[in-house]
Amino acid sequence: MSRVNTILISGYYGFDNSGDDAILKAIVKDIKQYNSEVSIAVLSNNPSKTEKMYCVKAVNRFKFKEVLKEMKNTDLFISGGGSLLQDITSTRSLLYYLTLMKLAKIFKKPVMVYANGIGPINKKINRFLARKILNKVDLITLRDEDSKAYVKGLGVRNKNIHVTADPVFTLAPDPKDSIDRILKKEGIPMNKKMIGISVRQWKKANNLTEVVSKAIDYIIKEHDVNVILIPMHYPEDLEISEEIIKKVNSNDCYLLSDKYSVEEIMGVIKELEIIVAMRLHSLIYAATQGIPMVGLVYDPKIEGILRSLKMDHMCSVEDLIYEELISNIDYVWNNRIELKETLRKLDKDLQDKALSNVTMALDLLEVGD
Repeated sequence: MSRVNTILISGYYGFDNSGDDAILKAIVKDIKQYNSEVSIAVLSNNPSKTEKMYCVKAVNRFKFKEVLKEMKNTDLFISGGGSLLQDITSTRSLLYYLTLMKLAKIFKKPVMVYANGIGPINKKINRFLARKILNKVDLITLRDEDSKAYVKGLGVRNKNIHVTADPVFTLAPDPKDSIDRILKKEGIPMNKKMIGISVRQWKKANNLTEVVSKAIDYIIKEHDVNVILIPMHYPEDLEISEEIIKKVNSNDCYLLSDKYSVEEIMGVIKELEIIVAMRLHSLIYAATQGIPMVGLVYDPKIEGILRSLKMDHMCSVEDLIYEELISNIDYVWNNRIELKETLRKLDKDLQDKALSNVTMALDLLEVGD
């Protein structure tokens, strides 16, 4: 009887972040669809929850002995997806992911950086370490052209770099009747068209809640819509959404207050006319459902994904300008039919690119046998 191949996946998993949950869900689903015999283990902050949600083996990402044991036994190490290699969050986070890749190479395991968005990496020593490790991994796939340019700018000379797409492009929303039940439970009426707002806390976004709440009052009055605030990461996004809704004067602004699965949030976003969004995966969820968007840019990755989607209607959240935000919202609202068609044309290509990550990973697995 032949031995089962194993894949070990590392990322920002087990932290109640919808975007990262979606990435892992897509990677596991896609790998299993291509090869149901592969055994998958995941490094997680919440192993029991990860095992239950994704039907994989999970180990605590901070228990080094357990991590080492899995690393020794795996046939392929995957780092990603998401924005793992950056030092905006912290140097410690960057070093954690680089160290795992270094360990995998010490154990002579094939290493794949899977559909990552890379950068910014600002500290000189961090740039040196990232370049050194990325030059030694077996395969790098990136979710956008900006990341490829950034990697080249770091001085990475790895010959095996490909631009693909975020894994989440292969996911599908829950059916409409399920979404209708969620909206009814949350007390969100479906008597009008809906616009979504999805924001996060950001240290340099000093006037975010004031400007967004004022914009909500404007669009409710101007476009006769209901507005839904959609948190993506708990509890941080819920807290700022609650702050915003307190500042809104209109009664037609609602909050998706409970915690929902990736497919459920996707389904809610599918019901919108447009979305104003800050987190990367709220924009990607919208793109998968053909929902036009206004981007609130706090990180280069947001601008990168918007440009790759041909949705260049965006504002910087640092000293957010109300008039600029309203102008972008009005433009996207008034041109939403054409913008939906733009996204629809991109969808199949993005799905194919997302799935190419899987075929390259499995090819690497065979090379490592």
